[in-house]
Amino acid sequence: MSNSSNSTLLINCLIGLSTKSQDFPYPLWEMGFQIETIEPSILLSDGSNANPDIQFKKNHDSLLFFECKDGHCGKDQLERYKKLTIGDIKRHHVTSLNAQNLVFDIAYFATKQKEEKIIPSVEKDGNPFPILILDESAIKLNPKSNNFTNPLLNSIFKEITLTSPVPRNYIPFMVDDDDKTILCALLQHFITKIEYQFTLDQLCVDLFWPFFGQFSDRGKADLKGRLSRLLKILMSKDEFMTTIVIRDKIYHIKTTRPKTFMKNCQNLIIEMKGEMLKEEEEKKSPQLTFESF
Repeated sequence: MSNSSNSTLLINCLIGLSTKSQDFPYPLWEMGFQIETIEPSILLSDGSNANPDIQFKKNHDSLLFFECKDGHCGKDQLERYKKLTIGDIKRHHVTSLNAQNLVFDIAYFATKQKEEKIIPSVEKDGNPFPILILDESAIKLNPKSNNFTNPLLNSIFKEITLTSPVPRNYIPFMVDDDDKTILCALLQHFITKIEYQFTLDQLCVDLFWPFFGQFSDRGKADLKGRLSRLLKILMSKDEFMTTIVIRDKIYHIKTTRPKTFMKNCQNLIIEMKGEMLKEEEEKKSPQLTFESF
């Protein structure tokens, strides 16, 4: 069972579409698109920032940005994407591409469950961008949204049939996932790492291999900051206080009883997953109020 957010699921889906595999369609790979940056940050001429979730490049002259949404779209974010220009991209060296006729597309990507939230939230503010929807059997361009400026992308995303689930193993979590989700991923990683020494950089490389290098500098810093905070939480727990320690910015997992360490990790994973499942059920269940009677 995976408890990563829908946004992380969507990121994994896009990586899957751009990675050759026997188990999942890869039309972006077939059309020459490659991952360039995860969580890029683009400074706009007015001093604000556009922060899409993932950036692809093709050949020498085409970029594709995706914003993965797990709910409604804020007006301020939409306005920043509307302001984004080729000049902004070239001025701040957002890409390795340097063609004079460089073009780009921006698209929103959401799950079927969240479609009813994102469509009205962008329509009311004049959305000029395509909106892709992921359901269990296909990825489709929402008929109410605009097309891509690149005709090739319209042909790719008219409908992509899915015969297998979205792969979830490319990115275990994103920085905005909740604490329990990230802690579960950490503990699962540590179970097989007896006598493990690591810096935050090495931990990120291990967790996100081979994609950590594609994260922007800001994205890397955010991930390391989040992991540092969560490691402090783990090290404060009685069962890990002496087995996970830090000296001179190097973390050490040291235990003379590896089976006990593994059991402690597994027990905490089970506990947190149970709590997350309960939280999900509470969200789905209607809350009773006096007005209900």
